Amino acid sequence: ARGVPLTEAPARVLPSPEGAAVVGVPLRASVSRVAVRPGQHVKKGHVLMEVLMPEAVQAAGRHQAATLRREAYARRREQLLALQSQGMARLTELAEAETQLAEAQAEAQAALALLAVAGLHAADAAAVARGGPVPLRSPVEGIVTEVSGVLGETREGGGAPLVRIIGEGEALLEARFARPLPAEARFELVLPGEAPLPLKEAGRAPAMDSRDGTTAAWFVPETPRALPSGLTGRVRVRADSLPGVSVIPARALLLESGQAEVLVRTAAGFRRQPVEVVATSGAEALVRGAGEGDVVAADAGALLLAEGATGGAGGAGEEGTR
Repeated sequence: ARGVPLTEAPARVLPSPEGAAVVGVPLRASVSRVAVRPGQHVKKGHVLMEVLMPEAVQAAGRHQAATLRREAYARRREQLLALQSQGMARLTELAEAETQLAEAQAEAQAALALLAVAGLHAADAAAVARGGPVPLRSPVEGIVTEVSGVLGETREGGGAPLVRIIGEGEALLEARFARPLPAEARFELVLPGEAPLPLKEAGRAPAMDSRDGTTAAWFVPETPRALPSGLTGRVRVRADSLPGVSVIPARALLLESGQAEVLVRTAAGFRRQPVEVVATSGAEALVRGAGEGDVVAADAGALLLAEGATGGAGGAGEEGTR
């Protein structure tokens, strides 16, 4: 059965966890600088755009103000504690200072949470509070495939992405097959203009998809290799690894009452031999059940017609199984 595929199915390369990304704005923002263009290679952390976020500026200002108050209240609390140890401070004054300190800490934390939504940290607050732009950085390494924002454009938070990046990662392919796959089958990826790439199965869906009757399976190259996300090809199931499988002409099959048979040459003529059809491919069929040395009729239907007309075995053609 060498060289005869069991079946083929369209396949596509799925993005790795860090193989593709879109970058947008979580808050209302206007574009102040575009730093990349389509086709440009970027590293992880590369600045793609700079935007102005009024809500982030306000949050940064509140964080700075709350931080100053927190530091002042903390100093006041330390002073009152020192005075209390000498019996010179009242408990009400100390309680009031601690309350003010807690309120300042809470306000700073709330502002910091909004900054985190914008992808900023406490260290960025000072620059942003002065009206500075917020940089949008690439979360992955790859190629910029789309830049949709232009200078001065305003986007609402959570809207369409401003930049798309596609990268390469460890290849994982998905293919959907219309028939069950033998456990011992071998697989290869067929790409235009390239030698077949041996694959190994990474997983198989336990149930058939009720929408189209196919079963999904996932594959990775036997030798680790990076492939671009979205690349399409065909996964070919090789038959040469299946034990006991022979190639015969498709016309050599007889299908009666749901049972496949072939006519095997004997000294007295031909006998019917039940076989299991593994797959058909054009004019050939892959079957299991015929002996290695058996000679089967190349056209079983024509042979039976000839036998009926002559009362004996006809010469419709013979072919040895391979």
